[in-house]
Amino acid sequence: MNIPKQELELRLQKIKTIIHNTYPSLQGFFIFSRINIYYFTGTLAHGVLYIPLSGEPFLFVRKGLERAKEECPFPQIFAYKSYSEIEKICADCNAEFIETAAYGIETTGLTFQLATLFKNKIKVLTNNEVVSIDNAIRTVQSVKSEYECTKMREAGRRQALALEQILPFYLQKMLDGNFQKFSLVEQYNKELCQTYPQDNHLSELNIAKLCIQIYTELDHGFMTRMSAHGEEACFGHVACGNNLNKAHYYNGAMGFQGLHPALPCLGSDKVWQKGEPLCVDMLFNYEGYCTDKTQTYFYGKEQDLPDIAKKAYECCFAIQELVLQQLKAGAIPEEIWFNTLKIVEKFNFIENFMGYNQNSVPFLGHGIGLTIDQFPVLAKGFKDPLENSMFIACEPKIGIPGFGMIGIENTFELINNTVKNITFNQDGIIFIH
Repeated sequence: MNIPKQELELRLQKIKTIIHNTYPSLQGFFIFSRINIYYFTGTLAHGVLYIPLSGEPFLFVRKGLERAKEECPFPQIFAYKSYSEIEKICADCNAEFIETAAYGIETTGLTFQLATLFKNKIKVLTNNEVVSIDNAIRTVQSVKSEYECTKMREAGRRQALALEQILPFYLQKMLDGNFQKFSLVEQYNKELCQTYPQDNHLSELNIAKLCIQIYTELDHGFMTRMSAHGEEACFGHVACGNNLNKAHYYNGAMGFQGLHPALPCLGSDKVWQKGEPLCVDMLFNYEGYCTDKTQTYFYGKEQDLPDIAKKAYECCFAIQELVLQQLKAGAIPEEIWFNTLKIVEKFNFIENFMGYNQNSVPFLGHGIGLTIDQFPVLAKGFKDPLENSMFIACEPKIGIPGFGMIGIENTFELINNTVKNITFNQDGIIFIH
């Protein structure tokens, strides 16, 4: 189950090479966020990872030292209580900090309070230049190893199975009246506060619960992570009808109501009605690695779908076809974004594209892996060429006032200078009637 040492050594060598080429004066750098510590050490430690440009890494752990030693294959793992201990421990291991040297820091991994404390406790940082290495970390993580590719492909296979085959099977049973909900707490319902819907299977929340049950059976890892400060992710979101245009805080196109103002996720008590779209944007996590997919369902027959919705789907499908043609090694993310906008303009959906009104976001897709919001981003300003072994979630979505949203989202793998959709077996809107 542990990450092979050879895999971790490869990651360390890649980050060291990028740091050396970008910031040749740096002597080493510090990483703080748990998921990035995991990426480079194989253990989800609470602490600090110091990586000198020459020599072995140092992992400093506040709690769980023995577990860190079981999971991380590198020898230099130390317990600590204060940042002030780090400098001495390194010196005792013949890795002294150089007073006149510059060091790098993962700036997104600490709050301002802790960053100030860390800098004050590490003397060498007090008067010397400190360089942000966040982009270097994102660059390394954007290209997956074969070890990571295997995890991503399996996550995509299971997600497609859940949203394209199993969930619509049960949605159909709900409409047919043949779905018997089983609840372990049903006998205690009278004692529970009826805050959330318990009776109508077709509420957004109950559909989200069903999806979670399906995901659990398929060994979903339960946690989905984001790297951007303040962003959170649960399993994902379920919304139907005009809730798909509901204003929200999340950096995504799809609108939703959610459980509660304190828990704007999963789904609300709104019931999916005939003639409405339903979008299920539920992430899948397999052994830490996530894939992203949005499946659109429609309560009714294909001929019942409004013309404006058919046109929106045609636009989204045309964009996905563009992605299949252009999303390959050597392509420039910004150019794919601009070419996408040409298609959107042709269909006259500029004001509705990637979220209606204030929900609009200025990107088509994003890298994905251990976190949902990785490099590269298919958006203006991203000009570094794409590479093989990148995984990118592309999500053309169009908000339609008074109706809801039509969208497609799949996760794509760049492989052998071409692209493969890893989260679908069939494509298009699934009609339930």
